[in-house]
Amino acid sequence: MKLTFKRYPLWSKNTRVFVDTCRLMENASATFMWNYLVPTLRNYGVQPLIVAKTVVDELNRLATQRSDSKARHAAQRAKEVAKGLIDACDAEMVGEDDDTFPDNLFQDVFTRLRLKYRLILITQDSSLAKDILSLNSSNSVSRIRGIDAFRIGYRGDPMRWTLDSSHPNGVKYSLSTSNDGFVPAISSNTVLNQRQSTRISRRGRDDRAPTRGKQTRHQIAPFKEQKRATQRVETPVTITSIPRQGDIVKDKNDASICLGDELGKGGEGITYETDNPKLVCKIYQRDRLKQFTLDKLNLMISREIRHPAICWPVSLAYNSLGETIGYLMPKATGKELQRTVFIKPLLQKTFPHWTRLHLVKLTSKILDAVDYLHSLNVLLGDINGRNFIVQDESSVFFVDCDSYQVEGFPCPVGMPPYLAPELYGKLYGKKLHSTLRTKDTELFAVATLVFMILHPGKPPYSHQGGEDPSRNVKKRHFPYPRGAQGAKGVPDGPWRFMFSHLPRYMKDAFHQVFSDEDRLTVANWKELMKRYKNDLDKRYVSADLFPTKFKEVTQEQIEKYAKNGEE
Repeated sequence: MKLTFKRYPLWSKNTRVFVDTCRLMENASATFMWNYLVPTLRNYGVQPLIVAKTVVDELNRLATQRSDSKARHAAQRAKEVAKGLIDACDAEMVGEDDDTFPDNLFQDVFTRLRLKYRLILITQDSSLAKDILSLNSSNSVSRIRGIDAFRIGYRGDPMRWTLDSSHPNGVKYSLSTSNDGFVPAISSNTVLNQRQSTRISRRGRDDRAPTRGKQTRHQIAPFKEQKRATQRVETPVTITSIPRQGDIVKDKNDASICLGDELGKGGEGITYETDNPKLVCKIYQRDRLKQFTLDKLNLMISREIRHPAICWPVSLAYNSLGETIGYLMPKATGKELQRTVFIKPLLQKTFPHWTRLHLVKLTSKILDAVDYLHSLNVLLGDINGRNFIVQDESSVFFVDCDSYQVEGFPCPVGMPPYLAPELYGKLYGKKLHSTLRTKDTELFAVATLVFMILHPGKPPYSHQGGEDPSRNVKKRHFPYPRGAQGAKGVPDGPWRFMFSHLPRYMKDAFHQVFSDEDRLTVANWKELMKRYKNDLDKRYVSADLFPTKFKEVTQEQIEKYAKNGEE
């Protein structure tokens, strides 16, 4: 005989909500609490919210320890959230001073109260969720008012735990639906303004949940600018089973995704196509995914960055055992900038109709996306031709975003000739992995990229008699002419002609960066590209991709364009 019980409303004045308080140390806890839980409790008149005293005591202990600064900061942040909840919801603590295991406490309390109240547990712990949900079945099942459990998603969204015997942990979670009755905050400020102390976490991130529906750029809170690199935790993340082509992985919402063809293989892992045409999946090799990298990915995924050019990680990926084995990101279509635009025969083969106008449009698209990342305090760090995928002059994709510098997580790699001269000691001392870049060092790389697009593939410091790219950068010898200043070692080939056909303001801009060491901002370059495009549209300057002679200027042209600063 199958036992059934009357399912009471999930939310009512008879509902009691318990919070596994140690999970308040999770980054997204404040988002969930203030944008979902508190508005829901107030909407239905649920009182009180209940937390376990033993875990609050543990937070107090962690918040004052000296050995692990990361745990200490997380505990301090959690204490702020807990205090805010107690103040906002008249929360009460349960348990005695001699309690040692909060899991046992929850099971004891839920067992005693399940016949009197509708019970809800908020926890990230799958084992605890399984044990608590199992209390729905007993000899007194007909009198149980119902027990449910939820976890906090990576973006702060509520996710429902459900028993599932086919799952290795016996329980699984999925994104909560409207049937679960959570009431999101009416606006991003409705609830948060009541507890400003929990609005910004100690890591400087805005913990509000993203606005649902179409996002605009101003709705994404910038990452915090840090002056010191986060301490690296090189402990490998345990991966028992590594999925391959044809295997199924799970995303953060427990949705199944099938791995398709292999797209590329590197030192860390393999990138696969998936049965979702818009996503690809990077799977790490065993022992290559470190806790430091996982922490960084979790931080990146905490922001819903949805820019058409940026393949930002959107979700961690999990194997059948629930282990983190990689991440999902938008799919890029096209070919590497390095293997198209930067190599003359391949450029002419891939984009046979291109003129200099197409190069300027492509540059502008890249600058727009770089400017957007900088507005979020994200530095690309490893700018080079391999990290941009070009479909056409209007469609470009930024890949390998997991190497970007975000808050205290440095970009650990860099390539000559894009590295600013002051970083070369770090490169050869193998210290880039612990060195935070600055906007100024990034602007050097941006200027180098602009130069190498407009002079396809040629680094700015490359010159006759030069050495390898890194030594050329350290010499800081920019060989191209400016006004009465003649050329000093311009490399053989069409480069001298290309530079000759640039407008004077473009020549001055490159000299300002590479000769005078005065770096232009991304906004400066965007304005220059806009002006250059206008001059190309009006045929004030040549649109030839690979000119074969120096620019010829008549006296009439000199007089006509003198006001524009042209040669």
